[in-house]
Parts: sequence; structure tokens; C-alpha cells
Amino acid sequence: MTIDWNAPITGAYCERTDPGFWGEPLNAASSLLVIVVSVIAFVHVLRSRSVSPGLIALMALAVAIGIGSFLWHTFATRWAELADVLPIWGFVALYGAAVLRNSLRPPFALPLAIAAGLLVFSAGMGLSLRDTRLVGDTVSGSTQYLPALFVVLATGRMVWNERPPSFRLILLAAVLFVFSFIFRSLDLPLCSVFPMGTHFLWHVSNCLAFGVLLTALIRYPLAGKGTSENPT
Repeated sequence: MTIDWNAPITGAYCERTDPGFWGEPLNAASSLLVIVVSVIAFVHVLRSRSVSPGLIALMALAVAIGIGSFLWHTFATRWAELADVLPIWGFVALYGAAVLRNSLRPPFALPLAIAAGLLVFSAGMGLSLRDTRLVGDTVSGSTQYLPALFVVLATGRMVWNERPPSFRLILLAAVLFVFSFIFRSLDLPLCSVFPMGTHFLWHVSNCLAFGVLLTALIRYPLAGKGTSENPT
């Protein structure tokens, strides 16, 4: 079966009432917030000279998330959906793998972290690109982010046990993501009473979570046990 990458996708969000480019003004505008946060973080990193390949990769993915989300909420096509979900799952997989590698002992830490990251990325992409109508998704398509919610909760558990200097920031990011998951899930169910939808609040909450996570990495670079390396 050939996929029509230019076919318009409608009915995914409460705010979209027509197929036009600006059919979702709040969702599109709020998508760009994460780019602002990432640029601010990048400037801070350059000034503090705390650059690491992993941190740069995460900030680049955060910028790509903002761009992809903006494309998805304006063009609303299959290719734009792919541009939206690819960097999201790249960020989730990379950050989760970095935390996991830091929490395990060598020599198994790195291979297990890579395997876990690939598993999360594959599961997330598979769920994100499926037809949610075929599986009875009644929470605005939010079931696709269950792997991300699992990573968030697992990460929170790890940092709670390890109590690294960054654990409060990572737990705060976990709480923010739980709230953002709720906002995303309520978008279509509350459409009749809140016509603009709640999806833009998913963007705002996620933006705050990204900012907190990047702050945690900038202030307290993750390092594997017994090493002084920066993440990834």
C-alpha cells in the first residue's frame, strides 16, 4: 500500500476547523516556544563552555521538535506528521539512554542504554504513525506517547534512588510531562466546552519540561559511574 505523504490529515485536534495553513494558530505558535528555549540554552552553554556532544545533540533535537511541530500544525499532512514525531522520539530515546547509562555499572551500561533507546524510539515511532482510529484511541491520540511517559516515570524512579544533584530538576520535568500528557489527552474530549482545545497547553508544558531537562544537563552533566564523561 502506497502512502500519500501529501494527503491532508483532519480531525486530529480540536482547534483545526479548516484545512488551511493557519487552521491551528495557537497550536502552531506554541510549537515555536521550544526553539526559543533551546536557543537560550545554547547561548548559555557557549558562554559557560560546557559543550558536550550529547548536550548539543539534545538541543538540536529540541529545535527540530519545534520546527517539526510547527510544520505539522500548519501543513497537517503525512510528511509533516513524520517531521513532527521523528525528533520527539529521538530526544526521548537519547535522554532516556543517557540517564540509564549513568545509572548502570559498566561494562553493561552502554549496550543496555543503546538497546533501551532503540526500543523506545521504535515503539514511539510505531505508535505515532499508526491510525489511532483503528485501535479505539479516545484520548486525542495520546496513547502514542505512553513509551515517553514510561521513560519519564522510569527516569524519575532512577534519579529518586540515586539522588544525583540534578534529581529535583529531573523530577520537576517528569511532573510537567505528566501534566502535558493530561492536556494533550483532553483536547478532543473537551472540544465542545473549550473550542480552542488544550493541545497548545501540551506544547507549553513540554517546553517547560525541555527547559528544565536542559538546565539539569547544563548545571549537572550526567557522567557514567566511575567516570567524568559528559552524557552520550
